[in-house]
Amino acid sequence: MQLWLVIDLIALLLSIPVLALSYYWVILFVSSLKYPRELGAGDVRLPYHPPVTILIATFNEKFVIEKSLEAMKHLDYPKDKIQVIVADDSTDETIGVIDRKVQDLNRSGISAKVSRRPNREHFKCGALNKAMEYVKGDYVLLLDSDSVIPPDILNKGIDALESHPGTGFVSFRYGHYNRNYNVVTRLFALSQDLGDTLSKMGSYRLDTPFSCQGGFTLVRAKDLREVGLWTNQRIADDTDISIKMYMAGKRGIYLSNVKIMSEDPSTLEAWKKQVGRTSQGWWRCIAHYWSQILGNGKVSIRKRLGLIMMLLPPFSSLSWILVTFLSASAVVLNLVAPANSIFSSPIYVAIVAIPFAVSLLSGVWALYAAGQMTPTNLAIIPMLGYASGCMITLGSIGFFYGVFDKMGFFLYRTPKSGSAKEMTKTKYFQTLRNDRNGIVEGFLACTGLVLAGLVFLHGVWFLGLSLAGYGLFTLKSMNLTKHFQPVPQESSIEIAQEIPS
Repeated sequence: MQLWLVIDLIALLLSIPVLALSYYWVILFVSSLKYPRELGAGDVRLPYHPPVTILIATFNEKFVIEKSLEAMKHLDYPKDKIQVIVADDSTDETIGVIDRKVQDLNRSGISAKVSRRPNREHFKCGALNKAMEYVKGDYVLLLDSDSVIPPDILNKGIDALESHPGTGFVSFRYGHYNRNYNVVTRLFALSQDLGDTLSKMGSYRLDTPFSCQGGFTLVRAKDLREVGLWTNQRIADDTDISIKMYMAGKRGIYLSNVKIMSEDPSTLEAWKKQVGRTSQGWWRCIAHYWSQILGNGKVSIRKRLGLIMMLLPPFSSLSWILVTFLSASAVVLNLVAPANSIFSSPIYVAIVAIPFAVSLLSGVWALYAAGQMTPTNLAIIPMLGYASGCMITLGSIGFFYGVFDKMGFFLYRTPKSGSAKEMTKTKYFQTLRNDRNGIVEGFLACTGLVLAGLVFLHGVWFLGLSLAGYGLFTLKSMNLTKHFQPVPQESSIEIAQEIPS
């Protein structure tokens, strides 16, 4: 077999994860069009009100936690049936904020307490497992520290669980209370709208697995305990519980009409590291569960494939880098003639281009489903490619952190700023200098640009454009000018945003 054919075959094999995920999303897009929009719509009156525990995990979230806890006082649910537990690992002023707010909740008639530990062992999973010792409710609403819940969420969530046999958890739509702050928050909100609309609306309609998202989920307490709570490893806690639920024969239900408001990262640096942490956690889930997923005869093959597709994104980022860099290097080194490269094949180009075209339509549909069909939001849909391109490197690095079980991005947390005109320090962003991740990111981006130029000279235009876009998008997202600016001693920023009371 000739060398160029071997290289092309390897490139095709490496393309499988990214192409499989791309076409799975096309299927989910079509399926999401048939999602029953009446789910979660209208008023719900329960025949009885079972006890519910609201479990919220925090770590140094002084700017957002007070507003999240305040929203619980406005729930349309009997206060004597609500228990609030704050699983707090904080080491700063957040401790005092939480203690004062917990006292306030108790005075209002809601039973509230704080669960604290002497260390952050096992991070969020460890904090949640410890807090579950105090849970008294039949149902548990899992929230993040910046989650602001609507008054009717418990009624609608419990009704959905009880009226759909076999359901293990209810997932709610990701809302964005700082969506209009800047271009990054708009893009992040759009990407989350897309994820909710395709992976959740589509998967629910198709009856395939989707991740519940830890800050947007209602689940039965007995089901949590039956699946063994959270796994004490550096994994994505929400994906961990989702996998356990599906392997136990449960399914998830998604209420697109019920939003939990949350804060979006306002810089690409924060967003990219969040992607890296997610990829790292997902890989740990893959390493922990792959044999159980493949060997679980009690779960249908379709659902097992769905679990695999749910966990595929970290592979797809790495897959894309390997395919493009391998193909470009082979052309530049004359190991593969330009005409023989898979990127010169009209069939391969079409196979790659079709999901991208569908993603633009999906963006429009996602905005419509989220009720955000404004000219400004529609105008940024083409920028989804930019957002995806600049996430590839840190997503891949997170994958390797997961493979080798390193701390990696688990030492990083996304800064949150809180409600209208509250002040938050931005020194983190202004003092950020090149770390190992940034060096790798910059090196790969520059290498991609060099390869793009050389590939253009050989006439492989689609491959050259792909690498050029990757390199330029990545370098732009790194905001390199920050490395040449003086570091101020103190700085703050006002964020104008609206949180519903």
